[in-house]
Amino acid sequence: MRIATSTMMNMATSGTTNAYNNYYGIISKIISGKNFTSMSQDVVGGTKVLKLNDQLAKLNEYQSNIKTAINEMSFTYDTLNNVNEELTNINSLIVQASNSTTTPDSAKAIAEDIKEKVQTIISEMNAKYQDNYIFSGTNTQTRTYQEDEDGNIVYKGSSVKAEQRNLTIAEGKTFAYNVSGDSIFEKDADGKDFFSEMKELDELLNPKDGNLDIEKIRAKLDVVKKAQDNVIQTTGAISSKVSKLDTTQGINDAAILTLTENKSEIEDIDIAKLASELASARNALQASYSVSSVVLSGASLLDYL
Repeated sequence: MRIATSTMMNMATSGTTNAYNNYYGIISKIISGKNFTSMSQDVVGGTKVLKLNDQLAKLNEYQSNIKTAINEMSFTYDTLNNVNEELTNINSLIVQASNSTTTPDSAKAIAEDIKEKVQTIISEMNAKYQDNYIFSGTNTQTRTYQEDEDGNIVYKGSSVKAEQRNLTIAEGKTFAYNVSGDSIFEKDADGKDFFSEMKELDELLNPKDGNLDIEKIRAKLDVVKKAQDNVIQTTGAISSKVSKLDTTQGINDAAILTLTENKSEIEDIDIAKLASELASARNALQASYSVSSVVLSGASLLDYL
């Protein structure tokens, strides 16, 4: 009889413990909002969540890269528009200077105006975004255009033909987002670029003999036009790239939403379902307390010896 009573007590105690753990386990889920908070509670579900977290982390990194690229390219776009505005002003000044009625004094004044606008262009081409020189290619810590000992403006960035600055924007997909200064003010077959041509123009507008060579001055309009064409072509390419990035960003957003929903289905609680389970668990716990009370009240001291 003593063994039978002891067995009943153990069963009652075990039943109460299980009912208690189940009841407060449901309460813990409701409080945390999660079906499980550690791998030991649900190995299968936990493994799936870890995999989804890895995928979400990658997608969020891609989105961050896309944002970085769009922001820098937008800044580059605005900067090039500023450059184009100054090129338009220089074009107007050259047209003015190439007039046959231009005097040496007026040409000198025009030369000063052009020199000022060229300096503005140099300043724009030396623009920085987040501490990077945006037109220096991969040499982001090097000032793009610098003056050498002879007063020439020299490009110091990496060549447009060199490796580009890339960011990963999707699985296995990289994106080049920088613009090199030498793609805007490229050199011709004679090794001349916009800035060396403008230096020559300054000399033409300040002739030592006082005679203005109108034809050579007018010829510099082609130099400005070439630079403007490059700027317009580049800003158009930037717009196209930003559009592609917007599309990729939208695809990534959709993937993030799907993965987040999948993750939620695994680890987030169904509050209505748990509320019903909690009521059942409470009744089971109360019942186990009642059974334990009856069993314990019939136990004798000998049952514990």
